[in-house]
Amino acid sequence: MKRIIVLLIAMFSLCLAAAAPVCAAGIDLVTDNAGVLTEDEVRDLNKKANDIAEKYEFDVAVFIVADMAADSFDMRAFAESLYTHYGYGYGEGGDGLLLVMTVRERSYALVAYGYGNVAFTDYGKDVMLDDYILPLFKEEKYYEAISVYLDKAAEYLEMAKGGEPFDVGSGSGAAESSRAARMFVTFVVPILIALIVCLVLRAQMKTAKKQRTAQNYIPQGGFVLTGSTDTYLYSTETRTVISDSNSGGGGRGGTTVSSSGFSGRSGRF
Repeated sequence: MKRIIVLLIAMFSLCLAAAAPVCAAGIDLVTDNAGVLTEDEVRDLNKKANDIAEKYEFDVAVFIVADMAADSFDMRAFAESLYTHYGYGYGEGGDGLLLVMTVRERSYALVAYGYGNVAFTDYGKDVMLDDYILPLFKEEKYYEAISVYLDKAAEYLEMAKGGEPFDVGSGSGAAESSRAARMFVTFVVPILIALIVCLVLRAQMKTAKKQRTAQNYIPQGGFVLTGSTDTYLYSTETRTVISDSNSGGGGRGGTTVSSSGFSGRSGRF
């Protein structure tokens, strides 16, 4: 299966090379092969991407494809292949970040290389995608999504330049506020609603009087026990999980880099 995927990637890369005979060093940082952007939009986005490259010595690129012709295509492998084939990445270290998107399959991949693995942590990529890019992709607002992508990339690079890459706990005003708002709506609001309902029900029961004896509940003539039996209903078992301190876990921060030197994430929107 892996050989088939690699073969498909190689064939697709050759087709792209034939359709766009351009040297690797001369390819635009923002490439739209699907026609979802206007010429002015592509020009504007490329200017912004080139300004970022010049300021931070780092390539932030985008590659849009119309159709992959295979629903099971490995988007992350394809993105890494594009990155290598077209020579993305600034300087000898090939430092860069590449966002690839397909229109028909509504698939995406975001991969980083070189210094990109430092400036764009796993958590940073998740926030960038989930809070900013993918919501706009879902609404087919491609220009807005890519523009925000470039802006957030510049913000992350600025933080990394200052010695603190965006990661778990570092906080980014808008992103953290957005997540806090969602947490409030998801957990706090239902609790408040339940509390209000309980208070209303309690207020309706104020006419009831507390009884200090059981006289009112004993039938006339007294209580007579005619029989008794013991019935086993259930048992309770308590188990304690012993965690392995060497096992990995989420929320620990940092970047997961593959053997190919890339880090990234892929999926559908």
